[in-house]
Amino acid sequence: MGEHPTIDSRDYIVAFELRSTDDCPADFELPRFLADFDTGLFLPRADPDWFGRSAYPPRVLLLKDGALSVISHPSAGEQPCRWALEQICSVESGHMLLKGWLRFTGSGFDCTIRYNTRGLRSVLWFMGQFRDKWLRRTELSGLAAVHFGAGLDVKFANALARELDSGESVLMQVFLPPRPVMSKSWLLPYRRWIAGDLLALTSRRLLWVTDRDRGSYSRYGSIASYAPLHAVLNIGLTSGRGGQILQVDLNSGSAWQIPVALENKRVEENFAAALEIQKKQNQVPL
Repeated sequence: MGEHPTIDSRDYIVAFELRSTDDCPADFELPRFLADFDTGLFLPRADPDWFGRSAYPPRVLLLKDGALSVISHPSAGEQPCRWALEQICSVESGHMLLKGWLRFTGSGFDCTIRYNTRGLRSVLWFMGQFRDKWLRRTELSGLAAVHFGAGLDVKFANALARELDSGESVLMQVFLPPRPVMSKSWLLPYRRWIAGDLLALTSRRLLWVTDRDRGSYSRYGSIASYAPLHAVLNIGLTSGRGGQILQVDLNSGSAWQIPVALENKRVEENFAAALEIQKKQNQVPL
């Protein structure tokens, strides 16, 4: 009988969950301290171009001992990354057609991991496991849910439902749906779309969902950014190039800037007040 062919995970095209070292591709070199990880995710490399080159290598994401580790395929020559969960200030999870990415940010680091959305189901499963360890288990504030702006359309309702974890509830939200506007050009007027934005304060985090990709409206896909309550320093209005911006300051020194035209100027004050109530009720340090 012939020998079994050598496993090369660069040939894999589908993401999958890792529940033990037996699930991890054999050609990955895991550090010893990760041998008995809690849970993990394998992400395949980018589809090769005509010359066989891939924009990013296969990667493994692992959770163990209150930390997230990212290990690239040995052929990439990249050093493993590891961050304690308390170091991670915010997460961005985006998917636009086949293009997906996870972005982890904190003081001194900003890491984006790209993947093909063929593996979206496994990615959503892993991120649920990640949030369960990263976000504090909080008690409900007793506040009645407050909704500002329009009611959610189907796209944003599905995006919010996909993000919420078991037992997590929305305390306050404001939604500005995608909307068409006419250009101001008298010579050749045309209609364009402005992206939608949903800002939600939940029992566990502050969550921003948008369909704005690199500044432009994207019909197919959405981006969710979120931060634990203690990582949010301030919510307020500021001036931007196109008008008012709702700015969310995070404790890593970064900020979300949401270009919104709020009809109710007190929305940001209500959000800030509700955030402080939720922090105090759960004794979350500022």
